[in-house]
Amino acid sequence: MKSTKTTISILSLSTVSNITTVITGVIPQLKQSFPNVPTTMIEWLVTIANFSALLTILPNPYLCRKLGIKKVVIFGLIISTTAGVIPAFINNFLLIMCSRFILGLGVGLFSPHAISLIAHNYQGEFRARLLGYQTGLTALGNAVLLGIAELLVGIWRAVFGLYLILIVIAILIGLFVTEPENLSVKTSNSKVNLPWQKWQLVILTFITYLLIWGVQLKLPSYFQNKQLGNPRVINLTLSAMNLGGLVAGLSFGKLHKKFTTSL
Repeated sequence: MKSTKTTISILSLSTVSNITTVITGVIPQLKQSFPNVPTTMIEWLVTIANFSALLTILPNPYLCRKLGIKKVVIFGLIISTTAGVIPAFINNFLLIMCSRFILGLGVGLFSPHAISLIAHNYQGEFRARLLGYQTGLTALGNAVLLGIAELLVGIWRAVFGLYLILIVIAILIGLFVTEPENLSVKTSNSKVNLPWQKWQLVILTFITYLLIWGVQLKLPSYFQNKQLGNPRVINLTLSAMNLGGLVAGLSFGKLHKKFTTSL
């Protein structure tokens, strides 16, 4: 059984899995600071980090075999911390966009392992429960970060300082998480073919996240155009949206146990 410190350190990774969205609520302020930049480009400051994350998610298994999961996670957290806070100190939109791109590269290194570290370190019903907590903590972490952003919204540059939390999590992972012993270091030449039923779940998940991201991204501009509230109201709304995910995550373990027992 892993120690409590190890479990907390692994679960803490889930709280920052969606940290790229923490600046969503300050899009109106970014528009004011860069009036000559089109709204679409301002919104790309959020989405470009998710796009670049794909570039490191794809080679992630290879990097883990070569370096180990722990080193990849810590390296990703350090990259994201550095790139995440850069916009707080510069006033050049192109450089801010570049820093967001680099931020996504780091996120792509550590975010997949919020789940894989649970899968490698725990077994059975406890693992299923932790996977449920992982989903809930992802939503809770996003809600808390957006709530803190609401307090800092008067000075939009300060919101980028929230990325410093990533270095704290890097320290926790470095101190309390060991490299999984059951991680295979050998590559397999055989290809795994997913059945169509599994592909349906993948497609459904993709569409679900596409809708969620679309709503969250356009909500600040919608609130501003319709004069439905100030930036603080926007951040609180975005924060509240994530609380539903918290409820779903916390109930996953019990539902999983109930349905698997009845089958």
